[in-house]
Amino acid sequence: MVDYTVAGVDGGACAPRGFRAAAVDAGLVPAAGVDLALVASQQPAIAVGRLTAHRFASAPVRWTRERLTGGRARAVLAHAGSANAATGPPGDADAAALAEAAASALGCTPGEVLLLGTGPVGVRLDLAAAIDGVEPAASSLSRRGSADIGRALTAHGGAVREQAVAVAWSEGEVRIGAVAKASAPFSPAFATTLAVLTTDATVARPILQRALTRAVARSFERVLVDQGPGVGDAIVLLANGTAAAPALTEDSEGTVAFESALSQLCESLAEGLASRVPGARKLLVLTVHGAATHADALEAARALSGSIALRAGLAAGVAAWPAALDALGRSSARMEPGRVEIRFGPVTVVASGRLAPHDEGAAAAVAAKSQVDIAVDLGVGDAAATVTTTDLPPEAISLLATGPPRRQPAPQVVRPRREEQPPAVADVPPDPPDPAPELALLEPVPEAAPEPGQSG
Repeated sequence: MVDYTVAGVDGGACAPRGFRAAAVDAGLVPAAGVDLALVASQQPAIAVGRLTAHRFASAPVRWTRERLTGGRARAVLAHAGSANAATGPPGDADAAALAEAAASALGCTPGEVLLLGTGPVGVRLDLAAAIDGVEPAASSLSRRGSADIGRALTAHGGAVREQAVAVAWSEGEVRIGAVAKASAPFSPAFATTLAVLTTDATVARPILQRALTRAVARSFERVLVDQGPGVGDAIVLLANGTAAAPALTEDSEGTVAFESALSQLCESLAEGLASRVPGARKLLVLTVHGAATHADALEAARALSGSIALRAGLAAGVAAWPAALDALGRSSARMEPGRVEIRFGPVTVVASGRLAPHDEGAAAAVAAKSQVDIAVDLGVGDAAATVTTTDLPPEAISLLATGPPRRQPAPQVVRPRREEQPPAVADVPPDPPDPAPELALLEPVPEAAPEPGQSG
């Protein structure tokens, strides 16, 4: 039993020591507000990720996937204006040029810059404007810049969450920060989800990749608002080893504490994003137990979360149990139909595979809540899994088809080109005192050769 604590802290992605961020209005979207963001570590960091499995992955995803095979990065650059997907070789050239510009501004190599993109598919990025925005972003890097990352990521609309935690155990303390964005649709393979996570832990890449994979499996891969992955979706995690804490090693107390804290953070981010997606009114927590295997339980839970009839019914305050039964029956999960049970909250609506006598008013009261818990027993084993989704009111269905509302266009402004050279990341002044704490179906990146943990 490992004794550790996890507490919320201010600062988002800049809460861990040695990370800075900034965002600028580069004119990438026809609206006022920041649309290009930069997150940088003051020293090279171990880098891992979980990226979309979409076969038409965007140029930023392809660039980032290749860079992550090296296992190290210095910065993450995220831009709106274009997902830079379905743009062919010119889109790849744009991604490489943007990474090169960021590397020049930061004093690192292009291979140390990871890219994230959001916006229309099939539209080329305004490369000149993006490059013009890189140097102002690099020169504005600040420990208070995390919130601006979220504003840049949501230049085309959507929901954003910014969080950070400090995890402490007997030998030390490290921090994990994050900024995550999602807009309908998004699903277990992320779809329109982008996230940047940072930590000051000293940790080898295999341990960090394992921790991220487990955390994502318990969080983002269990949240479904629509079906299928998106072309530009990614989560990246950078660890710069600046914390005054021992290196995280296999099965050490610090590693156990870190993995738990990372999972908690990702779960909070994923559920928070689902509840904030435009158009959604309710959070649906779907738990399947009594399955033969965990995979069967997850398959059944995802089948429920994919039922438009069930979710639209709940949006109307109806406990649509026939839709739940239909979704289960269409899934490939093993079950014993004559033993299946379905509950809406404490109300059993299906028992032994058929309608159970129940108080329809009590079931409707559960369906009317802001969080609806549905439990299913497949009757064949002991395995269980939970998936989170949202209801589907008419406005949410419309958003799935048309996309989220966008910022209103602002008058065109001529931006002067900046001539001064920004400082390298390494020249940023030392960290100020730590902020006061608050009360309170993806593809893995191919493994690089194992590397030792970094020293602080």
